[in-house]
Amino acid sequence: MTIKMKALLALPLLILVLAAPMAADRVVRSGSLFEPTGIDPAQAWDDTSSFYVGNIFDTLVRLNPQTMKIEPSLAVSWETSRDGRTWTFQLRRGVRFHDGTPFNADAVAYTFFRQMDPANPNRQQDFPLFADIFTFLKSVRKIDSFEVQFILSKPFFPFLATLTVDCAAIVSPHAVQKAGANFANAPVGTGPFKLSSWQKNKRLVLTANREYWRGRPGIDEYIDTIEPRSEILNSYFQQGMLDILYAYSISKMVSYKKQDWVKVIATPYLSVTYAVINSARPPLNRKGVRKALSYAWDPRALKLVFQDYALPVQTLLPMNLAGATPKDQPREFSLAKAQSLLKKEKLADEIQLEMLMQKDDGLLLQLLSMYARNLKQIGIKLKLTRLEPNAYAQRIAKGDFDLAYSGWIADFPDADSMLFPLLSEQLQKQGFANIAGAKRQDLRDLLTAARRERGAKKRQALYQNLNRTIIADGLVIPLFQDKLVILFNRKLGSIQPNPLGKFFLYDLQMK
Repeated sequence: MTIKMKALLALPLLILVLAAPMAADRVVRSGSLFEPTGIDPAQAWDDTSSFYVGNIFDTLVRLNPQTMKIEPSLAVSWETSRDGRTWTFQLRRGVRFHDGTPFNADAVAYTFFRQMDPANPNRQQDFPLFADIFTFLKSVRKIDSFEVQFILSKPFFPFLATLTVDCAAIVSPHAVQKAGANFANAPVGTGPFKLSSWQKNKRLVLTANREYWRGRPGIDEYIDTIEPRSEILNSYFQQGMLDILYAYSISKMVSYKKQDWVKVIATPYLSVTYAVINSARPPLNRKGVRKALSYAWDPRALKLVFQDYALPVQTLLPMNLAGATPKDQPREFSLAKAQSLLKKEKLADEIQLEMLMQKDDGLLLQLLSMYARNLKQIGIKLKLTRLEPNAYAQRIAKGDFDLAYSGWIADFPDADSMLFPLLSEQLQKQGFANIAGAKRQDLRDLLTAARRERGAKKRQALYQNLNRTIIADGLVIPLFQDKLVILFNRKLGSIQPNPLGKFFLYDLQMK
């Protein structure tokens, strides 16, 4: 997303830096460059909003942070029909929302119908992620107060996994009806933390839900200071005013590694950053030109810019994702082959292209500037245009781009979560750069076939075929897979985000 949508990430690398905890109550203080766009499960598709949704709300089932296996959460058990179209869930009893109202089957049905039904009065906007993830969801039926059924129009193999995503988090019907459009600023869930206060562009405060059904959280309060100037956040951290600092500079890593109290963990998570090529615009409607752009990408540049904090990729399916294959041959960097392809296209004039990226993507500017120099050697002039997020989204929605920096973080650990966003017209309308504008029905047919296939091996083969076809046609250039880097005080307990890049405050223990 998710987003969780990686295309809207203003930073190429997410780093959590934990200092020694303060001696007072179990309070954790963090510093962030950005605040959430809105803490509503139906609207959260940027990383910051996703973090808050994950700590304020619960889903029916959850992913074990270590094993990524599906476990009970607000649902204690479930079963599915032989045809895979009916899923029945038994719900957890005795759970209450933060506003004191009870969790039950009515709340589950309300949560889903709010997003499914365009005529629902509590639907403040369209939710593109929900529509794409729950394509086959036909209805949600209350059987009794603690039993609910999901009816699918067609079998969908990863349906259970989709119930772990942010937009499937259960909301308080009473709170949504009371707050209306303001619910995203006053969220109410059943999760381990409650939103205590939110001073726009200043700070957010979460307090522990002491009646949480899994047990009281290990910390009492979480305070996140919003400050767009990274140098000020760095100063706060150095003075001990912050325990956690998000989106830290790679250049500072060396000094922190030298400090005895700091431990560093760097692990790949399920994301891929890529360059999207708009094949609807000449001369990019020629496959030879698109393939030449791919040959000009040199993954060795990653080491120079990101050191060891990004991994080269040959595929749109990140390492360790179910359905990914490590057997894909490395894509070749060859300016000679790129130039040969361009000669075959017999283009009379120098090719001039523009690549869109977001203004805050500093390290990516360095990386893509190296790519632009490669292209210049083969007669392609690439202009890198840095835009504010809203301006970037508007141009993407209109299809007004040649190339665009984009990418995705898996919402659930399945190949479907990485590939469906690339073909989503709704996501493009929201400003996510993808290949929907190519209008490739053959690719949509492959995606549909994979989503409906119940055989695991055949299903993975279909997704791999879709992945290879997109890359072979030069529609996307995979650039790198991110690493989630965590620096933390050795006095703290073990801290390990899950492979989706999610960090749960409930798992944080202070000694």
